Amino acid sequence: MKELPTMQELQSFITYNKTGSFTLAAQSMNITQSAFSAQMKKLERLVGVKLISRSAEQVLDTLERAIQSIRLASKVERPILNIGVLRSLGDIRLNGYVSHFFQNHPEFSVSIYDMEEEELMLDLRENRIDIALLYLPNNKDMSAYESTALREDEFVYYAPNLVNGMETASLKAIQQQPLLMYPPKYFMYRTLKNYVGNGQQNLHIRGSRLSNPYTMIDYCQKNKSGCIVARQILSSLNINDGFVPLEKPFKLQVCFAFKKNNSKTETMHTFMDYVQSESPPRL
Repeated sequence: MKELPTMQELQSFITYNKTGSFTLAAQSMNITQSAFSAQMKKLERLVGVKLISRSAEQVLDTLERAIQSIRLASKVERPILNIGVLRSLGDIRLNGYVSHFFQNHPEFSVSIYDMEEEELMLDLRENRIDIALLYLPNNKDMSAYESTALREDEFVYYAPNLVNGMETASLKAIQQQPLLMYPPKYFMYRTLKNYVGNGQQNLHIRGSRLSNPYTMIDYCQKNKSGCIVARQILSSLNINDGFVPLEKPFKLQVCFAFKKNNSKTETMHTFMDYVQSESPPRL
C-alpha cells in the first residue's frame, strides 16, 4: 500500500501556509526547524507536488477539509463553530437560536464573539472565526467570501421621553434633539451619520457615543435623548412603545458571511440553515 502522509505532516503544512514562515510554523508545532523542514520535504515527495509556494492555497483548502472530515468521522473532536457578531447589530435572538440548536444538535460546540467590523473581517480572513453575522452592504471587499441573507432589519426612532404626539420622525426632528451614536470607528457610526445627515459631510450631531444598542436603549429610557435602532431589537426586549417609524425609511440586510472553500462548510451550513428556519418573519 502506498505510504500516506501523517496527520502531523498535514497539520504542519497547514500551519506553514497560515504563518508563511518555517520558523514561526516550527515554533507553533513545537518542533525544531530542521524537523519541520524534513516533514515538508517528505510531504512533497509523497504527494508528488511542490507544496511550499505561493500557489499552494488550493492544496491547503483541500487538506484542511480532509483533516476536518477525518476528525469528525472518527469523533476525535466535536464540530466547532466560532461565530463573530457585529457589535452594533446586537442580535440578542442569536442566544435563543444557539440554545435551541444545541437541543437538536448536542454534538456541536458553538462560540459567539461580540466584535466590531474591522476586527470581525480580520478574524474572518485569518480563520479565527468561521462565520460573521453582519450588515451588508458595507465598504469592504467581500469577493473572497460567500454570504447568506438572514433577514432585513427595519430601523425606528426610539426616544420614549421625546416622541409623545409624534407620528413619524423626520430627519429635521431627529437633528433637533440629542441623538446617541456609536464611536467613529464603528460601521453603524458611518452608516447612521450618512443617513441622518442626508449626505451632508460636516453635520454636527449632538449626543453621546455608546458602544451597543442595548446601552443606547437604556440611556434613552432615562434621559431626553433618542437613538436609531432596529425594530427587531426592541421586539426582542419586549419593548412595544416609545418609538416611531422613520419618515425616511432605513433598512439594512443582515447576512452570514464566510470564506469560500472553508473546511467547515458542512458544519457551518447545518447551523446557518437552522437559524434561517427559526428566524421569525419580518416585522
